[in-house]
Amino acid sequence: MSAPVPAMPSRLLRPLWALPLLLSLACKDSDTLSARGQEQRFQAKMNEGHALLNENQPELAARAFSAASGLAPDRTEPLVQLAEAQRRAGNSGAAILALKQAMTLNPSEAPDIKRKLAERYERDGLIRQSITVLLELRDADQLRDSEILRLAHLQTMEGQHEEAFKTLERIQKDRPDDLNAKVVEAEILLAKGEEVLAAKLMDRLLEEQPELTAARVLRARYFLRNGYAEYAEQDLSRIPPEDALLPEYVALRVGVLTELDRRADAEKLLAQAVEQNPRNADLLARLAELRWVAGNKVEAQRLVEQALKAQSDSARALYVRGLMHEGAGNAQLAKEDYGFALTENSRFAPALSRLWRLQARAAQDDAAVASLERLLVLGEATLEEKVALADLYARTRTKPEQGLKLIAEALKQDARNEEYLEIQKALKSILPRKKAAGPLIMRGGRR
Repeated sequence: MSAPVPAMPSRLLRPLWALPLLLSLACKDSDTLSARGQEQRFQAKMNEGHALLNENQPELAARAFSAASGLAPDRTEPLVQLAEAQRRAGNSGAAILALKQAMTLNPSEAPDIKRKLAERYERDGLIRQSITVLLELRDADQLRDSEILRLAHLQTMEGQHEEAFKTLERIQKDRPDDLNAKVVEAEILLAKGEEVLAAKLMDRLLEEQPELTAARVLRARYFLRNGYAEYAEQDLSRIPPEDALLPEYVALRVGVLTELDRRADAEKLLAQAVEQNPRNADLLARLAELRWVAGNKVEAQRLVEQALKAQSDSARALYVRGLMHEGAGNAQLAKEDYGFALTENSRFAPALSRLWRLQARAAQDDAAVASLERLLVLGEATLEEKVALADLYARTRTKPEQGLKLIAEALKQDARNEEYLEIQKALKSILPRKKAAGPLIMRGGRR
């Protein structure tokens, strides 16, 4: 008998039709491995970026997040983190661009990204742009209560009083006694010139809740405007340390410190704020103004150029450039820059305060009166400016009744001031004479 044939190994019996399947599985394994490797590289770059941010190296962190975005171009997370790194590095334009790019990738995340974008705009002093973004969220019913209040506050800053009330209604309809909403209501009243109502509301709010920061800040602004800088300083001293360098609070505190003749403290505070917000044109221009007043003209010029580079239409930067022209004896260029500032922001009181003085010196009384009246309507006229307006009314022999109201306000603070009394006398002399009342005599008779 012949020997049995040994069995062939099983691997040789695999049918030919299985070969394509095996190749397909091998490719899938390769794709899986590649995807895993891509994810690992992505996570490594994200971790690297976070670590660099924690080490206060935002420029290097931005590079890491940018690389992560390249590894995962359909994900928003690296772009949002890239925006934060660029913000910390002072590259506000790049931060805004990254946020806008993130919004296009995933519409469902757009509301959260828009919030970050609005905050970025506000920190850079771009209030109108911030309002535009917040309005989109408001109209889509995607704003939280704190953001509704913020929008109403920004609208008030821009002189949009009725719009601010409209925004505020969204909270006050449901909760008419909401303390934070009441603060914004007082702010709107104050901006509209209804100071008595605003002051009563502020005092009541602080009696109910003494640590209400927004009310403290608002009352400080009211005190500063009315010449009580020391009381404003007391209110601002109650602001929590973590909020002390917010641009809005810094601007107010600088005004208070300047009024108290503590310019060195004001300059130090501004320098710290500019370091944190290097593209905020308003803060840069304020620092430029302080340096100019201190006699550091070269540094002041550099700062105002930096401010205009960051925001070419910054009302404050244009105003400070006007101050420099005025200081150099060029009144015409100063007037032009003050006019440019008012074109960008018709409510910009500092420019009006300088403009009316130049107009008065040039014997342009009607123009000076118009500028002072705008300050008065804005609720930004100081006591000195109210007296100046009353004096111009007396000299131009116009509006004696309005002039007497203004000078009466000044006399309440200094009843024996000879200048005030002379203006009052001049205004009374141009009051229209009342016709003497007497019996009506009918002449003639029926024929």
